Amino acid sequence: MIHLFYKLRNAGATLVETVVLVAITVAVLVALVNLFFIFNTIFGYQQAFMATAGSAGASLNALEASVLPAEHVLASRNFSGTTYSSATSTLVLELPTVDNEGDIVSGAKDYVVFYASSTELYRLVEANGASARKSGRTLLSSTLSFLSFTYDNANFAQVTRVVAEIETGRQFKEDVIQSTLRGEWHLRNLPL
Repeated sequence: MIHLFYKLRNAGATLVETVVLVAITVAVLVALVNLFFIFNTIFGYQQAFMATAGSAGASLNALEASVLPAEHVLASRNFSGTTYSSATSTLVLELPTVDNEGDIVSGAKDYVVFYASSTELYRLVEANGASARKSGRTLLSSTLSFLSFTYDNANFAQVTRVVAEIETGRQFKEDVIQSTLRGEWHLRNLPL
């Protein structure tokens, strides 16, 4: 190909050599453009997969961090004027208040609710003034397609185990990329 280019440059190239050079150049360009589109599709798919898997994983980690130290699942709790009730898509927890040194503050409680709203999963924390936890609402996932909490007892005062199933999904071209995770935790200081 380089030899043909130098022949063309020296004006000694024939028409056949010129056509061959143009055909080879077009073939190389088509291959490069095709490679770019394939790479772009694979990269987009991987980004969508990482976003859904990461969202499901982060949500499950946040649930685990709240359920394991929890003392009770509450039937309901009022958070700043809105009442949340534990059910299949809502989990209300009572946790012991922990100070900045990691010590439990006697007689003080923190409250956490996990709830779904459309395709979003939120964690709302109402922390005691002495708590190391921060009060506020956190968006855990914006790609939620399914959330289910199940409990080992219909009486929330006697729940010792919580199971959560989370499915996140994201559209990529014609496909929906989904990630499903399940977690099961026992509440602290309760019999297994």
